[in-house]
Amino acid sequence: MIVVSNTSPLIGLSNIGKLEILRELFGEVFVPPAVVREFGETLPEWVVVKHPGDRPLVTALSKLLGDDESEAMALALELGADFLILDDLKARKIAKELGINVIGTAGILLLAKKRGVVEEVKPLLRELVEKGFRIADSVIEVILRAAGEN
Repeated sequence: MIVVSNTSPLIGLSNIGKLEILRELFGEVFVPPAVVREFGETLPEWVVVKHPGDRPLVTALSKLLGDDESEAMALALELGADFLILDDLKARKIAKELGINVIGTAGILLLAKKRGVVEEVKPLLRELVEKGFRIADSVIEVILRAAGEN
């Protein structure tokens, strides 16, 4: 499975000490250089840095989105990624319009529960919010219902 991530999911999961969930779910995760710059810390060896080749696409997307989102989207298209892990609503909408399968940080936690990587989603979502990660209450409600934790 090919998975590309934007910065915010990496930061969110790292802030709650759960970045390793991505490795357990996917083995490796691809990120473009702009994500590495924005993350600002050394990433684990299972995070593979790859430059997107379609610079004109990156430039066009950069008129609407941040550099990290633009590069991640272009890389996801280039690699034919199964998922792009992305939280920003505007960026998610554009990615979907481009035919990219998108999953957010909360969705990653739900997938981790369904695959037995974590036992509960609720305390992880609570900790994310406590650490400043923005997730709409409606999204939390949907995730908890899907996890059977409402």
